[in-house]
Amino acid sequence: MRTRKSTVLAGVLGLTAALSAAPGPAHAASAGSTATVADRLFLEPTDRGYRGSVEVNLTYRGMEPGRATYVITEPIPGSYENVEWGTSCYSGGELLPDGRIRVECDVPGGELSPGEQRTFTVDFQVLTTVQPYAMKAGNGELAVKVGGAEVTDENFTTRFRSTTGSLADPQRYVQDRQPDAAVTVSGDLTMVRQPDGTFEGRLPVTVRYDSDAAHGGMSIVGVNLPASFGYPWSQECSHECVPGGEFMEGEERTFDLYFFASADTPIGDLGQAGVEVKALRLDGYPDSDPADNVATFSITTTEAP
Repeated sequence: MRTRKSTVLAGVLGLTAALSAAPGPAHAASAGSTATVADRLFLEPTDRGYRGSVEVNLTYRGMEPGRATYVITEPIPGSYENVEWGTSCYSGGELLPDGRIRVECDVPGGELSPGEQRTFTVDFQVLTTVQPYAMKAGNGELAVKVGGAEVTDENFTTRFRSTTGSLADPQRYVQDRQPDAAVTVSGDLTMVRQPDGTFEGRLPVTVRYDSDAAHGGMSIVGVNLPASFGYPWSQECSHECVPGGEFMEGEERTFDLYFFASADTPIGDLGQAGVEVKALRLDGYPDSDPADNVATFSITTTEAP
């Protein structure tokens, strides 16, 4: 890292001396501060893919309370895990050409006190099928900044432990780049008139994901719905989303999708419509099998019994 320094020239009775300018607040806060990053990420098999953490040790030498951040470049697309991303990170992240994300986030624990030593972990999850053999992936990178000035920038290797606990003879882990979502429905949709005159209906839906490509969850939208219909929703996550967030490779979820129609909707057979699922991704890669991304059903409206 390069640090620019300014100098002030002062002359006294013909004598010129070079005086260094006082360091700015960022440099004053970081002066003497240090951090170390573990050189390996071990991903352990679980009942839902692999999980692991990289430990960071930070020593703060500022004279006043200060803040620190870390900049993580994830080793595998979609692997960085932070439940407080929306509040503790400074953006949604920078998308790299290979699909990985780089993002800057606050060091957990708030302000640091002068002389404080703090240990924290940066967490990772890979939602791929666990294997009976060890695997290896590319490096990640983690930098720590104190008062805006970088105090360390280190790479770490990535290893998947086998289901037997071994790290020996690792094979190369190759993540899918294309998502593979599918949807099916159970039966048809019957819309029943409500006391206020509008119509509501419920349709059981099953969504499956046969890929380990990184994604941020699933959307589910209506296809060819009558003009008087609103957006479909689930009770768990509101409009046009599949409950439960990201999918594990091979995971299947069944839930109820609800529909609303205005009071002027005709009574009777309204024909066919559908729902379509899509993996939410930043890089825009298309689904590997779009033919099963849409499921169709018939719609009937009826008066309340």
